[in-house]
Amino acid sequence: MRYYILTLGCPKNSVDSEGMHSILAAQGHTAVPSSSEADVVIVNTCSFIAAARDETLAVLREMGEQKQPQQHLVAAGCMAESHTALVQAVPGVDATLSTQQWMQIGNVVRQFENGAASGPRPSRSLDIPVIGMSATAPAAPGMIALVGDPVTPEQVQGYADWRTTQIRRTMNGPSAYLKISDGCNLRCAFCTIPSFKGDMRSKPMGAILGEAQELAALGVREIVLVAQHLTDYGRDLKLTDGLATLLDELCQVVPQDTWIRLMYAYPHGITPRLIETMARHPQICKYLDMPLQHAHSDMLRRMRRPPDTERTKATIAALREAMPDLALRSTFIVGYPGETKEEFKALLAFLEAVQIDRVGAFRYSQEPGTHAATLPNQVPAYTTERRWHRLMQTQQPISYERNRRWEGRTITVLVEGKGETEDGQPLLVGRSFRDAPEVDGQVFIWGEAPAGSMIQATITEATAYDLWGELA
Repeated sequence: MRYYILTLGCPKNSVDSEGMHSILAAQGHTAVPSSSEADVVIVNTCSFIAAARDETLAVLREMGEQKQPQQHLVAAGCMAESHTALVQAVPGVDATLSTQQWMQIGNVVRQFENGAASGPRPSRSLDIPVIGMSATAPAAPGMIALVGDPVTPEQVQGYADWRTTQIRRTMNGPSAYLKISDGCNLRCAFCTIPSFKGDMRSKPMGAILGEAQELAALGVREIVLVAQHLTDYGRDLKLTDGLATLLDELCQVVPQDTWIRLMYAYPHGITPRLIETMARHPQICKYLDMPLQHAHSDMLRRMRRPPDTERTKATIAALREAMPDLALRSTFIVGYPGETKEEFKALLAFLEAVQIDRVGAFRYSQEPGTHAATLPNQVPAYTTERRWHRLMQTQQPISYERNRRWEGRTITVLVEGKGETEDGQPLLVGRSFRDAPEVDGQVFIWGEAPAGSMIQATITEATAYDLWGELA
């Protein structure tokens, strides 16, 4: 059958989509470039905040309205698990797969082949064993439901290991995400993820190393490690300094010219050994995404986050001492319940003091089922919006000054595309070690080079978000 996968949400969803693609390709199904050409359309959903759920439902409704005779629509991922009934109620959705069940996509498609037609739904639910910690909610009439006895985490991991060793993934572009764990042991007051992802489950190190070797063999030049809580890797496997150990092993099996990038590293898990490991290996990008969320201790306590901002500052200082060119990225929430003017000013002062290279800001979203949704003193929307703009205005000159440090210097750039200006001059578009895919800036270079290559560029101009240069 022909299939099309549409991924919504974060890079961790992209990894699961790649896994579904691998399973279907290995079974002889064919990927197509558009939903109109597909026999099966798979939407990997997101439910992180209300805006993401609205987007998911809009996409599912659109796909349902566009369905052709004998075409099938599958909703997979986070929202298919956290809001099962809501997703199943969308007209045209024929099957749902939770975050812990996407490995069963091959069975779902096989049942479509065997006669589970779309359009008028059959009067029975199709029986597919659950791959996950618990059974899903009952399916809507005629919906393909994953029902049966839940299996153990070991069985889940065994299936993932089998997939890693048996299926050769097809990668597009020079970068790939590699998920090293799923779920999270933290219980931040504003976050819904643990409610449907569960506690953290680390992928065995051998499976990660095998997957990394496979990606490198396919020509991937940048491997981006992702997880809900990267620096907690290996805790459930009884590893001490699990992430540092993993990085040491990864750097032994991937080529010297392959980048390894760390995303979603929480500060209280950054140990002296991890810092030393990052500094020692040339493959590891001197880059760290460290979601801090706020900087005032009282606010962090209400968020159920570690409240020690001074310790965070000390960690950042240690990172920069070991890696002077380190690029730091972080995210913050504005408008969290009870946020006072003084607390918000403390956040701005923290940005001024620490000088983070890349900053993203979320407007607080009141998520049903979270502790934060029950807190008093919800901040008015207009105040939240005003604070968001103030934070971004504060950060912009900081980002500009951090970028200006590279003017006149030569930097390695991973070329992602090329084109030309209106007057015909060739122009390359790429990223440096300072830029994560999809979330950070770019480097524009006058000259020519093949996509996927790593080149040396001399930076001639900096803006608040991007760099410009020429071939060295």
